[in-house]
Amino acid sequence: MRGVAPLLLLALPFPATAQEIVITGTGLDSPPGEAALATVEIDRDRLTDSASGRLEDVLRDVAGVAQFRRADSRSSHPTAQGISLRGLGGNASSRALLLLDGVPQADPFGGWVPFPATLPQRLARVRVTRGGGSGYHGAGALAGTVELFSADAHTLGPVALTGFYGSRESVDLVATGGATLSAGEVTAAVQFARGDGFVPIVEGQRGAADRAAPYEQAG
Repeated sequence: MRGVAPLLLLALPFPATAQEIVITGTGLDSPPGEAALATVEIDRDRLTDSASGRLEDVLRDVAGVAQFRRADSRSSHPTAQGISLRGLGGNASSRALLLLDGVPQADPFGGWVPFPATLPQRLARVRVTRGGGSGYHGAGALAGTVELFSADAHTLGPVALTGFYGSRESVDLVATGGATLSAGEVTAAVQFARGDGFVPIVEGQRGAADRAAPYEQAG
């Protein structure tokens, strides 16, 4: 007769063996040849002191910058807001790559740039690099690269409010702010602008169909 030996299993917890893993990433180094490209820096003081409060007007300070329309984004159609460098001529489809903290801002289909979506008050600086391809930025930077860098919470301060009222019932309101958290920081910027606009045709050439170009923007 065979005997049956009882088998006793004890469930004991395994010792914790998990280890903390830290991953650190760094950006790509600038190619050695990029030092030969013409670079222009625009500081925060110039960005915030612009009379129009429009990024596209500040960029006109840089030699070689060309936009498809001479008027700013308050009167020109969004699909006509392109930017180019190196005197290649204005085009609705941008020949220069516009980046905000490394992220392309041009419309992926038409290449136009939504300038009203980027407030100069929320930026720390702008770097304009003229040169074909602009190094590692790729084919999108046919004539160069315009890099926008966001301001941190310390630069923006807790809350900053600005407001303007002018002719043709024009109103421009901007609010920015930032706060430092335990694990980082948070920043925010909002804007509202509206106005009756101006007639974009000189008075001596206006016809019966020519009217003012009103605008209303928020973001």
